[in-house]
Amino acid sequence: MIKREKRYRLRKILVAALIVSLLGVLILKACSPTPKGKSIDKLSVPVLSKDEKRALRRFNNNYHLEIARSKGLKKPLNSRKDDKESAEAFCDRYDLVEITDNEYYEIPHLRNSQPYLQEAAEEFLDLLGERFCEQLEELGLRKYRFSISSILRTLEDQKSLRKSNVNATPNSSSHYYGRTFDIVQTRYFERGNSTPVYTYRLRNILLRELIKLQDEGKCYVLLERQTKCIHVTVR
Repeated sequence: MIKREKRYRLRKILVAALIVSLLGVLILKACSPTPKGKSIDKLSVPVLSKDEKRALRRFNNNYHLEIARSKGLKKPLNSRKDDKESAEAFCDRYDLVEITDNEYYEIPHLRNSQPYLQEAAEEFLDLLGERFCEQLEELGLRKYRFSISSILRTLEDQKSLRKSNVNATPNSSSHYYGRTFDIVQTRYFERGNSTPVYTYRLRNILLRELIKLQDEGKCYVLLERQTKCIHVTVR
């Protein structure tokens, strides 16, 4: 009789544990709903046409430099020693805005640049993010964020970058002036997921939005050949 009661109690404990486990799974599913829209790998995206490729290389690095000089900071910063104070104080001194991750883009650890832009360039970056997300929604896709690889450089940053980047000019860069940033061509992040998605399909969607913004007179775009970057200077 005692053994039977022990077996009965053990079954009750096991059943209760199973029920608790099932409830835990259901709660996790409820807290992690399935993303709305299709994954990018479910959509066919046309490759860039010859006209689109020409539009993306219409303005070379020298043109970007000329625009950045005329619109941006008066002179380049010498080194990161200029940024010893707080980000807020630094931004106030040079009339810049700190750029941080948001719903449209992510900024990984920047090796040879700092996360600052002039306000007009920061506003353009958010506009690009909005337009990109609107296009994804029109195509029935999930929300993806693009990735920024380079922003404001000092003279010291540019010198260091030349060791690894063949596109880094020896003396001058539009990145000195707070009007230019680079976007990684093929690395994107599904919103809410920290695992990167590497695809030319999202790149082509983003590039077509940049071409429209360039045609509207808001920016200049250069699709770099040797580095996997999209070089953008804000007008």
